[in-house]
Parts: sequence; C-alpha cells; structure tokens
Amino acid sequence: MSSTLLDERSKIVLLAVIDKYIESAEPVGSRTVAKIHPDHLSPATLRNVMADLEEKGFLSQPHTSAGRVPTDKGYRFYVNHLLRPQSFLMTAEVLSATHELEYPLGKQNLQGLLEQACENLSTVSQQTGLVMLPSFSSACFKHIEFTKVAPQAALAVFFSEQGILQNKVLPIDSDMTQNQLTSISNYLNDEFSGKPIKWIRRELLKRLKLEKEHYNNLAKKAHTLSSALFEEEPENSELLVEGALNFLDQPEFTEDIGKIKALLLTLEEKTKLINLLDLCLHHDGMTILIGEENLQEEMGNCSLIAQNYQLGKDNVGTLAVFGSKRMDYKRIISIVNHTAKMVSKLISENQGV
Repeated sequence: MSSTLLDERSKIVLLAVIDKYIESAEPVGSRTVAKIHPDHLSPATLRNVMADLEEKGFLSQPHTSAGRVPTDKGYRFYVNHLLRPQSFLMTAEVLSATHELEYPLGKQNLQGLLEQACENLSTVSQQTGLVMLPSFSSACFKHIEFTKVAPQAALAVFFSEQGILQNKVLPIDSDMTQNQLTSISNYLNDEFSGKPIKWIRRELLKRLKLEKEHYNNLAKKAHTLSSALFEEEPENSELLVEGALNFLDQPEFTEDIGKIKALLLTLEEKTKLINLLDLCLHHDGMTILIGEENLQEEMGNCSLIAQNYQLGKDNVGTLAVFGSKRMDYKRIISIVNHTAKMVSKLISENQGV
C-alpha cells in the first residue's frame, strides 16, 4: 500500500517511531511515542495508529508484548521524507565533525585524497566507509615513465588525465638500457596520450598481431611492455573500505554471530559491494538502498547511502556509507553529500576543470 494513503497523523507517528528506534535500538511502544508526539495523543489512540501502520506494512512487532520496529517499507518512507532539498543543508554539528580534505602530495595522488575521504566517512558516521576508485579501464592515458630498477626489471609509472597513478614492476630483457626505456616512454607518450585505456588495450593487441617486419625492434618492445602494464586488473583493487568492524558496535548484529560473519566476509571479498556501487555510478544524485533493496541476502539488515564524485560534470567514482539499517539517516545523508562535493571540488580544481 502506498505511503500516499497515510494521513498526516499516521505520517507523524511513523516518523516518531523510526526516530526513536534509530536512537534506542529497542522496539518503540505507544507510551514512548506519547511523550514525544507534538499533539500529545493518548497511548490508546497511538496504539490504534501504530496497529494501522503495522497492517499497512510500515511497522512490525517482534513480540506480542513488545513495541514496534520499522520495516524496510517504513524506512523507505522515512528516507524519502528526508530526501527533500533542505535535508542536504549541513548542520553545525556535522560540519564540525567532518574533517576538511586536502589534496595530498601534489597533483597525481588522487588515491591519497580518496583514502582520506573513506576514513572520514567511517569516522564521522561510525559505520563502514566505502570509496570506489575511478575505473582504470575508463581512464585516459596522459603520461608514462619507465625506470630500470634491476638487471631484468623496470618500474613503470603511469599517469592518467583524471589523476590516477599506477606503479608496476615489469620484466625486461637484461640487455635493455635506460636510454632505450626512455625512448619507449617517449614513443608511448606520443602514440597514446589522451586515449582511453580500453582503446589502447585493443590497439596494442591489434599491433602485436601484425607482421613483425612492420615495426622496428624498439616499437615491438614498447608494445610488449605497455601490454603488460595495461592488462586487466582484479576488480577488488578498485574499492577502499574503512571501519568494517563498526558493525560490532551495533546490538542487532552482535546478537547474531552468523550475520556478522557473513557481513565481514562480504566486506573482505568486496565484489558484491563493487557491483552495488557500480550500479550507483550510473545514476545521478544520491542512491539509498535499504535492507532487501541491496539485493544480497547477507545485506538484509544493512543500508547503503552512496553518491558519485565528479571530475567537472562527469561521474568518475562513488563514495558511500554502508552500515546498520538503523543508521542515523538524517546525519549520514548530509555527511555523504558533503564529502562527495568536497572530493569533486578538489579533483576538478586539481585537474584545472
């Protein structure tokens, strides 16, 4: 049944029950609501309203003698109520708790900034902070440098136009000199600067398949080295996670060891979370997934509040708070929104966008 069928009194009671449950983690009874309800309704009247909300699927009663707790449908109404424009105004409390971000160690250390943001999200929300790094495959190549670090090894340092820095040690022939490596760097910078990594991968495969005589020895070595650098990377390296153990502070998880084990395994494996954040990346604005909306059984008692960060007007990654379904949505919606704006501003200024 749609929340639009709720009358004003039912809406106020539902919001009061959810606020109190978020605060206490205990089922909320009519007497408790009577103390905080602005119209000072009697417990008997409130019991009837709460029973009606339960019948409509917004509340549930864990035990016959207990008060009510919100259902996923109830939380969804609550969050939609919060997602009005004025909800994104930062309160003085949130602003004082949110640490200012700085772009660390020069222009190329985007990952350092995102690590700061992830730690901030976890610390301020007291939940788990998640940050999806910009996809390496979607990055545009800017510059590469090869440095010989051992008789048969070279360090490749790759810079993308989005500020992604990748280092990798690659095998080389023992007779390859630093001058040759510098020439290879110059060749690749001339050939591929400004091109997307996905395009470069396809182009390298095409060139490597051509007859050998079409390229001189140095070009062949350049293609071989860059193919090793630009090969597909495991997806797990693209997600930063901070504060996974914050779940242990929530009473709804500490009472069920099985739930907490499944969640910690999900956070460790990362793949399911990456898939969720990847979905968020393709939506503008804030994405909030509650309980079973997360599509994974072990996440049924959790919520995800995510927002994309941008380079100019383009979405390049996603940051989020992942935690108990009983999280403080009012506060965390503001924290996520504020952090995404800070990150977007810093990376756009740093790239001159």
